[in-house]
Amino acid sequence: MAWNSGVNKAIDSQLGAGEKAAKISVGAPISYSPSVQVNSQMNKGYSDGWDITKAYKEAMAKVTWVYRAINVIASNQASLPMILRKDNSPFGEIVNDNPLLKIFNNTTNLGENAWAFRSRLSSQLLLSSRGVFVEVVRDRVGTPVALHLLPPQNTAPIPDEKKFVKGFEVKITAYQSKILKPEDVIWIRQPHPLDPYLSMTPMESAGMAIEVETLAKIYNRNFLLNDGRPGGLLVLRSEIDETDKEELRSRFRGDLSRTGAVGVISSDDGADFVDTAANPRDAAYQAMRTISKEEILAAFGVPESVIGNASGRTFANAAEEGRVFWMETMGPHLQLIARSFDRIDDTYFVDFDTSGVPIMILAKQERERHNLTEFQQGLISVNEYRESSARKKVVSELADSLLSNPNLTPVGNTEKPMVSEEQGAVPPGAPPMPGAPPMEGALPADGAPPMTPEQAARFAAGAAVPPQIEAGVSLQQQATAALQEQVTEFSPEEGAFVPFGSVQGTQQIELPASEVPSELEELEEDEKSLPLDLKIKELEKLLLK
Repeated sequence: MAWNSGVNKAIDSQLGAGEKAAKISVGAPISYSPSVQVNSQMNKGYSDGWDITKAYKEAMAKVTWVYRAINVIASNQASLPMILRKDNSPFGEIVNDNPLLKIFNNTTNLGENAWAFRSRLSSQLLLSSRGVFVEVVRDRVGTPVALHLLPPQNTAPIPDEKKFVKGFEVKITAYQSKILKPEDVIWIRQPHPLDPYLSMTPMESAGMAIEVETLAKIYNRNFLLNDGRPGGLLVLRSEIDETDKEELRSRFRGDLSRTGAVGVISSDDGADFVDTAANPRDAAYQAMRTISKEEILAAFGVPESVIGNASGRTFANAAEEGRVFWMETMGPHLQLIARSFDRIDDTYFVDFDTSGVPIMILAKQERERHNLTEFQQGLISVNEYRESSARKKVVSELADSLLSNPNLTPVGNTEKPMVSEEQGAVPPGAPPMPGAPPMEGALPADGAPPMTPEQAARFAAGAAVPPQIEAGVSLQQQATAALQEQVTEFSPEEGAFVPFGSVQGTQQIELPASEVPSELEELEEDEKSLPLDLKIKELEKLLLK
């Protein structure tokens, strides 16, 4: 590539046979600077390159929208906890105890905490046309103990035909450089459509809008420094010497210290002023800056409400812009970083924990509501709904069944074939499912004669067998039928219906009143010998019972 030699190879093919390409520094990417564009055909249109030095000095350090867009993306990425998953799978179990977690989330190296390191990593990824170079420091057994960001303006990959990259060259001084092994460097870059050794940044597409924004601000600044007067020509119709010309120049030169000053010119033939500049209104200053701002923020994928200005938007529009930012901008940005760190350990899957992001929480709730609607319509089972909402499965045949509304009738099973109604019928003499009352006329397990309804009710009261679920019949209908088949009686003591035979003392309920023994008969013989007051107390006790 062009940065590994002193010759700009990208321009060689367009130069004449006797011409030589301009020299560039070691590690520099393909240059589009006008100083090396000697061919007139190449000078057509805007094609300046944005390496990280120019991107920082001319864009991030001068244009508010560039700084804010990069700051929002970098700070949001650095604030998310990084996690590791087992089996190098995106669905693996989260690991809570691993030395890499401390490097990712606490202290990356002795001179930098994890938040600052990861924030600088995202900033370089958005600015550097070479990508980000992370040096991995390992102990004697090969375990990573620290991560360092290499200066992207002084680091370059060394291409290799077989290995793609055989090393990374880091320029330390003008005469000294160091070569690092490929396994000691993690190279993170946004894929470039033409060159796999370059990183595509938003600066390339937003470069012209950034320069227009910068020039517009400079123009307005100079206009104010010039006492709010545009540039122009003062034309005297008579001849004057050089001394008078210099006097007029100094008198009409704009300066904040001369604001509001009045000058007087004396000329025999008169004087004219020619306006050679456009005022802010003619230059459509406000509209131009608005368009430039929108182009810059669109290139970075950051809506204006995300950077702190939600004026002129409804709550719904602002919330949708936040959703777009996390889905379309932060999502791919996080994946690019996480997948690049997969090389640090082959046994774990590097990921970001976005469960605490408010926008992602709302999206998860909306997705769960959609899954709940599908469950209520019988399109998914209980366990499928639980899995989609990050809940554990339930070991139950009914939980794997598709339940059809309105009566939650099982119509299918997601784990095994559903038994048809004919196949699911209980054969004569077969025991019912545990807990279900035997059907009238059904044979018990030992082959005894059919049980009467009274016997079936007693058997159900001490049920030891699970219920039998009939295919094609709703659970509500089966429950109603089971309740109707049980013989019950009213218990005055319980105040409710209980299984038949449970109420004691009702054997002689149909006898005539004269034949029913009374508890007072036992006291009749002793009534004559008891005092009157004791008789009254005994009667009260009996009535209270």
